[in-house]
Amino acid sequence: MHTEEPDNVDTLYFRRSTPGNIEVIWNGVIKEFLDSDSTYLWSVHDDVVYAPETLVRLMSWNKPLISALVFHRQNPQLPHIWALNDDKTAYIQKIEETYQFYLRNYDQIKFGPFVMEKPPEDSLTEIGFTSTSCTLIHRSVLEALREPMEEKWFRLDDEVAGGGEDRNFFEHAREAGFPSYVDRSCVAGHLNGDLASGVPDFMVWHQSAIFRGTGEESSG
Repeated sequence: MHTEEPDNVDTLYFRRSTPGNIEVIWNGVIKEFLDSDSTYLWSVHDDVVYAPETLVRLMSWNKPLISALVFHRQNPQLPHIWALNDDKTAYIQKIEETYQFYLRNYDQIKFGPFVMEKPPEDSLTEIGFTSTSCTLIHRSVLEALREPMEEKWFRLDDEVAGGGEDRNFFEHAREAGFPSYVDRSCVAGHLNGDLASGVPDFMVWHQSAIFRGTGEESSG
């Protein structure tokens, strides 16, 4: 499933179940990366699978901070595509926009992880934060955060609601001048056991469930 990385990319395959202090391990890897001559760090969690073309697609956008789209492992299979603020209506709208995006491009949807052959014009979307489970990070982002974050790019903070250390990272990156993006034409499967949650799960949930937070049945 995986493909070879270009010479200027270091890949971080991260296990959240790693014994010991996860925060120290994660930040230690970033320090080693910044001591190298690589340009990009590709963060991939061990519960995610992706299509072979994923890295090339993400790099093609030339964005310092960009992710493939992943979905929650368990019901409801909501997309990890959070709005720019904490307003619940804005979050719901992001979900609805994503649903409509896949309706328009349904012929390109696959059950597993996939990369659309040609990205639709609206596939790239600016977000507030997402999961770092399939995220490409330019070294300039990590260098900009090195001093203000005191070399703690990822912090396990129980006080941060919804997103934890990932949200912390993306919000600090935005403050440093690096907005984050998700490419909806590039979908990584989030494993739940042996199965990977993806677009079909999201579409079925959206059509059949009461739309989260609205109190009304979803249309479509």
